[in-house]
Amino acid sequence: MYQSTILYLFNSFKRPTSNLTVILLSFLSLLSSPLAADNASALDAHNSGDFQTAAKLWQELANDGDVAAQYNLSLLYENGSGVGQDNNLARYWLSMAARQGMAQAYRRLNAKSVSPSSQRAAVQQIVTTPQGWVTAQNPSHYTLQLASSTNQALILKYFEENRLQGEAGYYSSMRQGERWYALVYGAYPSVNEAKAAISNLPQDLRKWSPWVRNIRSIHKIMISE
Repeated sequence: MYQSTILYLFNSFKRPTSNLTVILLSFLSLLSSPLAADNASALDAHNSGDFQTAAKLWQELANDGDVAAQYNLSLLYENGSGVGQDNNLARYWLSMAARQGMAQAYRRLNAKSVSPSSQRAAVQQIVTTPQGWVTAQNPSHYTLQLASSTNQALILKYFEENRLQGEAGYYSSMRQGERWYALVYGAYPSVNEAKAAISNLPQDLRKWSPWVRNIRSIHKIMISE
């Protein structure tokens, strides 16, 4: 299924070029990111009922700023699953996730409660994939597009190499009859805040000449895998 593919990299949708390097990649070799592995391990532990292990893994990731882990950890504290039930810590981690622009966190803060039946579904829905991260973002916010390509594996490679789990994702859309994949970073309440954030990006991300995209417009054109 995951055979090596040949694709061409483009810095953005607005500046395609034809003189590019052909790159061969194996999709399976791109799935070994420590962050992705830890998130996957935490989710597996949760789904198997090992809430203490899930809590430990998500606590470590949440402390490092992983937005998905922050959201999931808030659910564990709210339920008392694997940790002592603590509404203050539940709200703290939920607020931390909301500050990073996660739509589910905003909705839960506004609703102030989640039924037990929906909490488990929410944990499984949380950003365990780069595509899920994009879907989860507040549509009224703005993001920074870093790169785009017709090669899904190449975009995933950049995502993994730069350790962007919880801070970025990618989406796919159709353009002139071809399926494209775009890597986007961050979620900001306004265009000006998004533009200002460019100067604070690591050099490895700034070199791609990021540009601002409205998340609502991305949600309109993105297609499911």
